[in-house]
This record gives sequence, structure tokens and C-alpha cells, in this order.
Amino acid sequence: MRNPATTLLRTANAVARLGDSPAAFVPLPKQDLLHALQAIADLRQCCDTFTAWIAGELDRRSTTDLGSAGLAQQEGFRTPQAMVEAVTGVTKGGAVSIIEVGKMLAETDAVETLRREHPELSAPPTPWQAPIAHAVTDGRISIAQADAIRAGLGLPTDSVSPEALSEAAIELTGDAATLTAGQLHRRARQLRDDLDDTEVADREKAQLELQHLKAWKRQDGMVEGKFLYAPEPGAFLLSVLDELTNPRRGGPRFVKEEDRARIDAIAADPRSTDRLAADGFLELLRIGADTDPGQVYGSRRPAVRVIVTKESLESGEGHGSIQDTGEAVSIDSIRREICATGTIAVVLDDDGQCVNVGREQRLFTARQRIGLAVRDGGCMWPGCDRPPSWCEAHHINQWKRDHGKTDIADGVLLCKHHHLLLHNRGWDITRTGGQYTLIPPRSISPTREGRHLATKSRAVQDWNARRHRLRLHDRAPAHPLEPAPPKG
Repeated sequence: MRNPATTLLRTANAVARLGDSPAAFVPLPKQDLLHALQAIADLRQCCDTFTAWIAGELDRRSTTDLGSAGLAQQEGFRTPQAMVEAVTGVTKGGAVSIIEVGKMLAETDAVETLRREHPELSAPPTPWQAPIAHAVTDGRISIAQADAIRAGLGLPTDSVSPEALSEAAIELTGDAATLTAGQLHRRARQLRDDLDDTEVADREKAQLELQHLKAWKRQDGMVEGKFLYAPEPGAFLLSVLDELTNPRRGGPRFVKEEDRARIDAIAADPRSTDRLAADGFLELLRIGADTDPGQVYGSRRPAVRVIVTKESLESGEGHGSIQDTGEAVSIDSIRREICATGTIAVVLDDDGQCVNVGREQRLFTARQRIGLAVRDGGCMWPGCDRPPSWCEAHHINQWKRDHGKTDIADGVLLCKHHHLLLHNRGWDITRTGGQYTLIPPRSISPTREGRHLATKSRAVQDWNARRHRLRLHDRAPAHPLEPAPPKG
């Protein structure tokens, strides 16, 4: 078994000798260039092993039973995965993989160390994942490959023993040199199915538990997603998509006359088949949102709120932005929505504050929450990306303790996690005019040095920048923001 620390030093020195600029690699022969790439890969793999070790310990110090006393939450992160993601720069999925592999390495090392140093004790059995952990430590597989094998094989059950999974892990780690992480995961699932072919009902139940639908915003503002459905509901989804695009994909020639016009229209539509499926699926969601929303969605109908300056709306210059994401929306699109649904005006003063209501009620009204969403753009905690729809309104001057008013100026949006963290761990928020400051507890900062809270609202950021430019020429407009109504 290799010594990861020794390997790390050796590979780091090898990489350091390669050069210090892109020009250093221009004269290299092909073979030397490939050797340089391999040296980088070896160093990255070593670093990944150390990262997994640290991530496993971070997860141990951030367990859910510790609550806000856990290491990750002490540092202002919702989960250890979020902390790994922020510190290392990996994706959310990459952070989860690092944590899971780190826990596997820590568990294996703890059991084997106990067996080695205290043979007289009755130690727990060696974890079935031990072959995967050894392959990571030896540098034979990457973190991504290790997580693919672990997730693909699943967990032991009454019909699949730990020993059987361990043997499958040995086989898979032996094949890893020629397989990608994705290929390893598929191969692991096949091995699991071979081991579990008599437990069809259990497998179907497990597949239902694995069902998920996720969507996220890409860097270019488009929304991407993925889903996974068990065979039966998945077949229904495929049937829906088939009906939306069937004439494009060789559907039957002989159909009822009443269907002919629809089929001809689909065949002649200039959009691509994938675009037709995407647009049709979105239209089904919109129809569903308008159908009995009280039962399916509760009292709040799914919608998109778009923010635009009144001046831009009147002049046609500039653009608006989506409240929850900050992505730009053209004036033409906003005007089209306004024609259908009207507008809700929100006016800010010179400090960027909306109209106040006073202390007549403890909770912020729906209208005030619109103002907070426009002004704050989401959770105001530094580094948090939760949108306004995921946030709660926090009273800076607490309602009971400080006799605070339910004024927008004395409220800020915080996600549930950071709202609880603020109240439970001794943080405070202060306001000077339109500026908000987060004050950490003395356990984090003995001097309680404040951190500036900046708006996450793209519209307000654009407005402030434009107002600053115009004030240089004494041309600041009088009315800041006016949001267009929900779309969709």
C-alpha cells in the first residue's frame, strides 16, 4: 500500500519542475507533454485523497445531532457539503461525493486501526466498502470512481450480504483502470441486479425511493435539470412525450380525421423535436398550475416575478430581471406579460427602502414581502444563494425583546437556516440608513467586527449603479423600481 504523503510530495515536486507558464509547454515533444499531463493527474488524485480525509472529519464534526454547534454551522454553512463546495470550488454533486467517500475512508481506517493495534479486542467487522477505500488510498481509482462504485452497489440487505458486495467491489476496482465513473456506476448497478434478481419487489420499492426531479440555474441563466423515475411512472412520462412529438418520430400514417390537423401542425412546426417536447411539457405544467391550485399547490400559485425600473418600462431602454435569479429579461417580454396581467408598483426612497406599515401587526404582509424581495433579492447572509421565495422576514429589532416595528426598513430576508443560526448562536444585524451590517458573536470574532450585507437583487444593483452615474450629472430619476407581475 502506498504512502499518500510520500506520493503527494513526489508528485508535487514533479509538477513544480514542469514550468511556470504556458510557454514552457510549447517546445515539449508529444511524449513529454503526455507525461506532464499524467503528473498533473497523479497530483490531483493525491490531493483528492487528502480532501476526502478532511471532508470525512468535517462531516463527523458537523453531524445533525450537534445542530448549530456543528463545525459547518459554526462557520455559517448550512451543511458540511456546502462548506466543502465553498472552500474547494467543486460542484454540489462533487462535494457530496467527496463527503461520502471521506466517510467511507474514515470508517474503514477506524476499524482496521482498531484491529491492528488492539487484536485482543472484539472489533466490528471490516466494512464491505474496504476494497473501494484501499483503491482510493493506493491511487488506483479517483474519488468520482469510488463514489460511482459505492452508489451503484448500494447497501446490504437480507438477500444481498456485505460479503457479496465486497466481492463485487473488488471486481469493479480491478476494472476501474479502463472504465469511467459513469461506466463503473452502470456496471455496479448490473452486478447489484445480478445479486438481487430474486427480490423484484424490494428492487421496485428501492427504485421508487430513488425517484427525484432536480432543476438548477446554469451560469448563463438557463435552467437545466435531471430526473429519475421508476420503470412504471417513467413509462407514463415517455408516453406523454411521445404524444407531444410522435408525428416527428415516425408515428402511424393512418389516424382519425379529427387528429389529422393537429398531427399536420406538429409535423410542419419549425421548432426542433426536442424544443417541441420542452415547450409542450412546460405548457402542461402551466395548465396544471391553473387547475385546482388550492389542492395541488396550496394557496400560492407557482409564478415568476419580474422586476423593472419604471423609467425603462416607459422608455423601452434597458431591461428587467427575474426576482428569484437576477437573470435579465427584455423589455418586450415584460410588456407582453403586463398586457396580460397588469403591474404592482413598489417605490423606494433614497435609502432604497419601501413604504412602512408600523407596529399594527407582528408578521410582514404579503405586500411588504414583495418589497423585501425587490430590495434584498434573497437571503442577505453573505455567500447564501437562497431566493426570496425560500426566505423568512427577520425583525432587526425583535418584536418582543426590542418592541420592534414591522417596518420594511427594520426587516431583512433570511433563509430558514440562517434565520435560526442568527437567533440561536448570538448573531445580530444592525442598520444605519439603508446599510445593513451582520455582527458575529464573540466566539467567532472577539471584537465583533461587522460584515456588510449587500443586496442580492440584480435589479437594485443595476438601479444603484445607474443612479450613481446619473447623479454625477444631476439627472437621478425620481422613482426607482416597479416590478411586473408574476409570469406563467
